[in-house]
Amino acid sequence: MWSIIVHGGAGAIPGPLEAQHRAGCARAVEVGAALLARGASALDAAQAAVRVLEDDPTFNAGVGATLDARGLPLTDAAVMRGEDLAYGAVGQVLGVRNPIDLARAVLEDGRHCLLVGPNAVEFARDTGVALCDPARHLTEATIRAYTARREEEARSGRRAATADWDPQEGLGVDRGNTVGAVARDAVGGLAAATSTGGLLMRYPGRVGDSPVAGAGTYADAELGALSATGHGETMLRTVFALRALQAAQAADPTEALLAALDDARARVGGKGGAILVLPDGRLAHARNTRGMGVAGQREGEALFTAF
Repeated sequence: MWSIIVHGGAGAIPGPLEAQHRAGCARAVEVGAALLARGASALDAAQAAVRVLEDDPTFNAGVGATLDARGLPLTDAAVMRGEDLAYGAVGQVLGVRNPIDLARAVLEDGRHCLLVGPNAVEFARDTGVALCDPARHLTEATIRAYTARREEEARSGRRAATADWDPQEGLGVDRGNTVGAVARDAVGGLAAATSTGGLLMRYPGRVGDSPVAGAGTYADAELGALSATGHGETMLRTVFALRALQAAQAADPTEALLAALDDARARVGGKGGAILVLPDGRLAHARNTRGMGVAGQREGEALFTAF
């Protein structure tokens, strides 16, 4: 029995944007579910679902990615397959149309797990992954948020790196952060896919948790698959994805996710959210932020959304 769940990022997302987040996540699930229903692999479905979210300016990934301190929409992404722990990821890439496709290319190449910066973009050229003008990923909303943050920092005298994260309020931008999908296919295969524009006004060169196996993305046939969202440094320092999946083996998966999020917040200070699928196909999602768009579907059941 197949199943799939996606998230559109956890954060301080205003209520008026709830409908956009639900609808965008639902479209992603529809694409992934259609593939699974035709017998596609969990990895193909998760990648396709994330590609939909990357192309939607509602979310902080691909089109709509937040800007770093230099005003550039650099992105991170990862995919992981549970059956053999195959993993491919990219960080700090600029001008790659769909970063999740580049992460998949790294996985399929198999020689390395994580490529970053201009050399990752060169790998995209070598492997035929579509490139684009970086301006394609800019939106009025991201430019407006960047300008407002620059003005705020000029008034306060704070450096960009210290203004990225307010543990009480989330990102301080209105679209959430990071998108992801996890899936189980009809033969039991598991996969996770995550993509992000990262923190607004992040220090140039910063890589978050999304492309790091065990922190923001993880898939293991024995445990399940998980995609996280939220304060990347918190997820990195707590090895969140792996620990949350391990906790979900002996408890209600939703309760386990929330407990892991609250523990990470208590120990490090950042908030977030996550989705997971267990080897038996059960789905779960949780957050300790104000909002997180979610949609999911299991074979034979209706598509659902949450916020």
